Amino acid sequence: MNVFGKNERSWRKARKRGVSPIIATILLVAITVVLAAVLYVLISGLTTGGVGSKPIGSAFSAGNPVSGICAATYTYAANGCKAADYIYSLTVETTGATFASVLFEVKTSTGGFAIAAGSGGFTVLNTASAIAAQATAVAGGGALVMTSTFPTYGASPICNGGVACGPSSPWASVYSIVIDMGTGNPTGQGFTFVAVGTGGYSGTTTPLLLP
Repeated sequence: MNVFGKNERSWRKARKRGVSPIIATILLVAITVVLAAVLYVLISGLTTGGVGSKPIGSAFSAGNPVSGICAATYTYAANGCKAADYIYSLTVETTGATFASVLFEVKTSTGGFAIAAGSGGFTVLNTASAIAAQATAVAGGGALVMTSTFPTYGASPICNGGVACGPSSPWASVYSIVIDMGTGNPTGQGFTFVAVGTGGYSGTTTPLLLP
């Protein structure tokens, strides 16, 4: 009996066997998961400002919200709110970001946008209570974001020191934010204010409950 020949045939037969279907399936699933993870990392790097993007909460925050009603003589162009509209006033507490690094939103308790398009907006006032930056709420949610200059209703926006505001203008604790909520009373509705990072910043600030 040729034992060696039999063993050699068995070895060759075993060597010709492919990977079992179960192992092949596991390998395909593993490869798919790895590729999906790599793609997710690449896409999230593009949408959050790239590797090294800083959280906006580390560079900007606002607080001390005070509710009120816009004065009867006030206008968007001069004072940042429309007469008789409900408003909130906030103070900027943390510095570090530039005007181009942040946009504002007011959210409902269920996560929706609280200001309807065209019914209100956001205004930044300088130390002289003059408009430094301003934007109305837009479809899909309120936003104040700098492009080349902030959109305004009147004269060019002026930052502290009498210089025109631009994308690179830094936030400082001497600025205040006025939120025009429109004609509906927002008191006690559970609305929150958040700042959203753009450009080199990512994420949002901790939601600030508006009274």
